[in-house]
Amino acid sequence: MDNPQTNGTMPMMPSMMRPPIPPDTLIWMQRNHLYPQQVWWMLASFIGLVAIAQFLSWVGSKASSPCPMADAEAHGGSVRQRKLQLSRLPLAIVNWWRVFAFRNTVEFGELLSITYAEAFITVGYIVALFTWEFINTTNLAGQPLDWRYYSSRAGALAVSQFPLVTVLGTKNNVLAYITGVSYDKLNYLHRMTARVNLILLWIHAGAKAIPISMFIRIGLTAIVAYTIVLLLAFRPIRARFYELFFFAHFSLILVMLIGAYYHANQAARLGVYIYPCFLIWGLDRFLRVLRLVYFNNHLFSMTRGTGPSGMDDGLSATAELLSPRFVRLRVTRPSHLKWTPGQAAYLIMPGVSTIPIEAHPFTIASVDTRYRLLKSKSKARKMERMVLSEDDSTLNSGEEKEYDEDVLPYWEELDFLINVRDGVTKRLAERARKGGKVKVWVDGPYGFSPNLRNDDAVVLVAGGSGVSLAISMFLGVVSDVQNMKARTQKVVFIWSIRDSKQLEWITRSLLNALELAPSGLEIVVRIFITGYQKSDQMPLMMNRDDMPPMSTGDMQRADDGDSMYSPQDTPTAMKMPRELKDFSSVHLTPGRPELGSLLRHEVQNASGGRLSVTVCGGPAIAKTCREALKFPPSSVLYGGPSVVLHIEAFGYA
Repeated sequence: MDNPQTNGTMPMMPSMMRPPIPPDTLIWMQRNHLYPQQVWWMLASFIGLVAIAQFLSWVGSKASSPCPMADAEAHGGSVRQRKLQLSRLPLAIVNWWRVFAFRNTVEFGELLSITYAEAFITVGYIVALFTWEFINTTNLAGQPLDWRYYSSRAGALAVSQFPLVTVLGTKNNVLAYITGVSYDKLNYLHRMTARVNLILLWIHAGAKAIPISMFIRIGLTAIVAYTIVLLLAFRPIRARFYELFFFAHFSLILVMLIGAYYHANQAARLGVYIYPCFLIWGLDRFLRVLRLVYFNNHLFSMTRGTGPSGMDDGLSATAELLSPRFVRLRVTRPSHLKWTPGQAAYLIMPGVSTIPIEAHPFTIASVDTRYRLLKSKSKARKMERMVLSEDDSTLNSGEEKEYDEDVLPYWEELDFLINVRDGVTKRLAERARKGGKVKVWVDGPYGFSPNLRNDDAVVLVAGGSGVSLAISMFLGVVSDVQNMKARTQKVVFIWSIRDSKQLEWITRSLLNALELAPSGLEIVVRIFITGYQKSDQMPLMMNRDDMPPMSTGDMQRADDGDSMYSPQDTPTAMKMPRELKDFSSVHLTPGRPELGSLLRHEVQNASGGRLSVTVCGGPAIAKTCREALKFPPSSVLYGGPSVVLHIEAFGYA
């Protein structure tokens, strides 16, 4: 008789049942999902804290009222003895934080300089990730640092950070709008987080001794592709071989993400952290394409193009070689393209670039029609009795504005002052030398411009091609004051250049602002000619009593930071353009600017209120300005100004 349990057949094996999961494996698998979530809760809390601080700062700037000028004496501009004002304690604390976090730096040779705030974020991010990486890695047998725990967790933590790395590298950056930090400043965090997570990936790959399989090969391929990109991203390599970096960044990151998705999803179902990267990148590219179509298609403009359906093969641009190392690019501005002073645009020049879709950022040196200056000062004074519409297009009184027709074309074009280096700028200089037109696609505008409307005094410092930002913000301040939109009482424009002939590049816009500026706005323009020493020629300046006391402490450090001329270039005779000689507010001085003395002079003679310093130049200029503005909190308690510093440093795209 057959056995009833077998029914005459062999016993059935539970082939469909998986073997039980070892307790250690179950624990580290659960933590591989839990710990990345906890990291993201920490990051979300920090981002929220920055967003709240930014919002409170915005509210404070809106709620602040103009500071009375009672502290300043009527003669000589000297400041009276100030008394301790405990009511200014919150403002003193804010200024102390600005000095501590954003004007103190950590130097890593000549290649890298980061502020204390950036250093704090970097160290905090590294400590947080590696704390979650190595915490609770003792197995049930009591063995610490079990490789099965920290190896797998390293991969899970790194993969979970890919969306953060991706969003920090986009131009249309949602974190920029949440925190108020411009996308270009977030790019440091993009590089930092990418490098930290590369270390985690190699910990994940190197701690295992598993036979090579297709699953492992795909994961290693992704890590190697990621490593190559980050090696090419180091600044000296990126600047020297930008076209190679551009192509490798696009292609190898795509390889990495595809390989990482397959590997992470097969290993631990962590693909949920990978596919958002494709969505983030795709949305950023989609928005950039929309901008390209909208701003480069004449169908959306008041003037139609000559191409089919109004679409041309790019905007018409004129490249003018201003010097052997400097090019001015004038782009016909689409009437529907608006930007604020200080913003930048990415330019795609298919006929110049090696890669047709290669884009490079340049600061816009001109301002759009919203910042046109009124033709006469009497016209400006009438603005007090008129109510402007938001876009400045019409006056409720029915009276039209009058503009200076001689400079009107300046507001109708995009101006870029481009320093010639290697790569695309060098080829653009060659094109400018031959003459003719250049086709350009404009992607932008990008970046957040400093809001100077609530500043009582504004100081603009530029070195070389940094004048692109300084001149546009200078015009914006004068226009805002003229249109009763800003409370600024004084604006100081400081520019260091190689040759006085370079003044001709901004003479038209500078002259327009000086002629039409409101009478209540004090303007000081200081131009320093670095190709001359002070012994070569007496300074060509007026009102010498207005100059701050000079010292030699900053002379060696305040370089213009911009190689606009090759060593063999010889500057021409130093002279001021004839049109500017009639203005006593314009000072032309040989030698390098002693920025420390200049900035301290402006701060010490400010009558309280808010003073902003905006800097665009090389690392030496940025460092000198940071050092000069390290004032103790007590200066604010005794009625000194609240000082805000904006740094726009040079860098390769």
